[in-house]
Amino acid sequence: MTRLALHNLISEKTRFAFSAAGIGFAVFLITILLGLYRGWNDRVGGFVEHIHGDAWVARQGTTDFINAASILPISMRDDLAKDSRVESVGPMIVRPMTFHKGSEKVDVHLIGYDVASGIGGPIKVVKGRDDPQGNEIIIDEVLSRVSDVHIGDDLTTGTTTLKVIGIASGGNFIFTQAGFMSIEGAQSMLQMGGLTTFFLVKLKPGNDVATWQASAQDSQPGTTVFRSQEFASATRHRILDNVIPIILLILGLAFIVGIAITSLTIYTTTVERTREFGVMKAIGFNNMDLYKLVFWQALITGGLGFVFGALITLVLSRFIDQIVAQFIVLVQPLDILFVLLATLVMAVGAAVLPARRVGAVDPAVVFRG
Repeated sequence: MTRLALHNLISEKTRFAFSAAGIGFAVFLITILLGLYRGWNDRVGGFVEHIHGDAWVARQGTTDFINAASILPISMRDDLAKDSRVESVGPMIVRPMTFHKGSEKVDVHLIGYDVASGIGGPIKVVKGRDDPQGNEIIIDEVLSRVSDVHIGDDLTTGTTTLKVIGIASGGNFIFTQAGFMSIEGAQSMLQMGGLTTFFLVKLKPGNDVATWQASAQDSQPGTTVFRSQEFASATRHRILDNVIPIILLILGLAFIVGIAITSLTIYTTTVERTREFGVMKAIGFNNMDLYKLVFWQALITGGLGFVFGALITLVLSRFIDQIVAQFIVLVQPLDILFVLLATLVMAVGAAVLPARRVGAVDPAVVFRG
């Protein structure tokens, strides 16, 4: 039955190729959207998860790291550090900023951190110096690429000029990229003397973060304390909640397109071979045999389309972010398995109408002129 199904399909090679390619592009769209969501999910909250800290202290009402609507007195650092469970406390200033390189605008998510301790600084400096002082800044490698800003360049805002001294990785938040400078430099530039945005707290080994979180909020009125994972999740929700419905809509449309293409191919093939199916019924094939034939044709078309779409995805995902910085695609084996199952569902769903057509074929059609 499989051989007969393949024979029916390749008898019209061009149509079969276009059908498999159409399903392949539907598979590509589904897989790339899943990978895009995973990539965004990783990058948006990844910085919060990977820097050295257990808890974030913010002004009450703060929702996430990117929005950074928090102002705290820097003196609170000493109060937090008095706790015997605390190993270190790092103040951080986080602000979205617009600089200029010549006449070009450069948007930077500015992070001022304690350079001496390194808490809250870049995850990895890949080029240049890693110790910004005064009006010096380290920028993310994606920001460097998309804005054409390099070591030695100047970024200006108002009366302040910052010198780029390093390039770092791990500060790409998809829709914005980080720039790191000393907290003293950030305070001076932003006129935030005596103030900060967050405190990043590292506890001594053996202490429970949730217990400390509750006691810290009680002892510091007007603050909200997040565990790092909570803060990362809140940041992801802030950025991605408005994007997920769009992704789901496009996924649904891609699924429908895949079913439509497969249905059209199998249905056309079935109609064109009505007399052949009549002959098969006349010589003893029952409806179940013909149903199997139609479903095998659908599964073969879907299977080849899946292979084609998966290969395109795996190839493009390796360098697509070099073309469009916001397209961070992470394809995982579980996603490939899910798309394979979705493709098989598309194929089976697409075979239902043609199978019903085959079941209604009258063997007497063979003897008509």
